[in-house]
Amino acid sequence: MSFPSPQSHNEVQLSRAMLLDLLQDLSTRVLQVFGCPVRLFIHGGAVMILHPSLSTSSTRRTTRDIDYIKRAFGHEWRKRGVFDAEDKLQSCINATAYKFHIGSDWMNADPDVALPFARDPQGNLYDPIYFDSKQSNNISMNTIYTSPGLTLVSVTMFWGVALKLVRYKKEDPTDIVAMLQHGTKLNGVQWTPQVMETWLKTLCWPMGYSNYQSDQKEELRERINDAVRLMQKLSSDPGSSLRRPRSIHSLRHEASAPMISSTSMMPSHLHNPPHLPSPSHLQTPPHVQGLHHMQSPPRMPEPWAVPPVPIFTQHPQPRRTRVI
Repeated sequence: MSFPSPQSHNEVQLSRAMLLDLLQDLSTRVLQVFGCPVRLFIHGGAVMILHPSLSTSSTRRTTRDIDYIKRAFGHEWRKRGVFDAEDKLQSCINATAYKFHIGSDWMNADPDVALPFARDPQGNLYDPIYFDSKQSNNISMNTIYTSPGLTLVSVTMFWGVALKLVRYKKEDPTDIVAMLQHGTKLNGVQWTPQVMETWLKTLCWPMGYSNYQSDQKEELRERINDAVRLMQKLSSDPGSSLRRPRSIHSLRHEASAPMISSTSMMPSHLHNPPHLPSPSHLQTPPHVQGLHHMQSPPRMPEPWAVPPVPIFTQHPQPRRTRVI
C-alpha cells in the first residue's frame, strides 16, 4: 500500500476528538495491513490528553502530534519475522494524514534518537523504556486507547516525567505536575525534591544522571524543585490553575533551557547499573516505597532483537556513585 506523503510537518492542533478520529482511521488501516492488532508505546502531550486519569487534571487540550517508540514496534515485529513493519506502519500513518489533510508527522518517532539504551548485567543491549512500559502492571494501568486494530500504551509515569524534564519547556512543567499528582492519588506519596530525585535516579538510571556534569546536575535539580513547588502550590490552593505564572525566570527557561541529555551526553545513555548487580531501575528507591504501582516488577530485560547502528564503538565504563 502506498499513498502520497502530505506535508511532513503537521501544524494542525489536534484535540481529543480529533485524535480519536485519526486513531480510529489508523486502526482500520493497520488491521487491514497487518492482519492483527498493533500495539504502540507512546509518550508526550498526547498521553496527557488521552489518559483517562491525567486528562482530568492536565491543562492540555490539544497537541500537534503523537510520539511513539518506533524502535520498540520494530523490535516486536522482527521477533515475529516481519522486517518491514516500520515501513508498513508509516504507510498507514501517511494514508490517515492524507485523508484528514494534516502533516504526516502527526504520529512520529522523532524523539527515538534521544531515548536511552542500556545494557543488562550480561552486556546485552536493551531498551529500558520499552522494557519497563511493557510490564503487565503498566499495561493494565496505562493503556490509553484500544480498538480492534490498534492499542496505545503510555510509557510508565517515571519515564514520562524523566523525558519531560529533559526539555522542560512550554507545557512540560504542568504535565509533570499532573503525573506526580497521579502518583499521589494512587499511592499517597508526598513529593519533595529529594524524593523525586531519588525516584528518577533509581528508576531511570539509564538516563545517565550519574555522569552529568555539574551544570547539568544543577539544571536538573532546578527543574525538579520548580515542578515540586508548582505541585505544592496547587495542593495548598486546589482552586488555582495548573497554568504556571509566566515569570521572567520561566520565560528564560522556555526560550533557552538546554536539553539536559544532549548529544554530548549520549555516551552516558549506554551504561550498566551504577551500583547494583541487577538493573537498578527495577528496584524501589529506599525513600519512595509508596510508588510500587508506578514501577516495574523485577524481571530481566530481553536482548534487543536487532540492535540499531551503534552510536559508539566502545561501551563506556560507568562511575560508581551513590544514588541520593
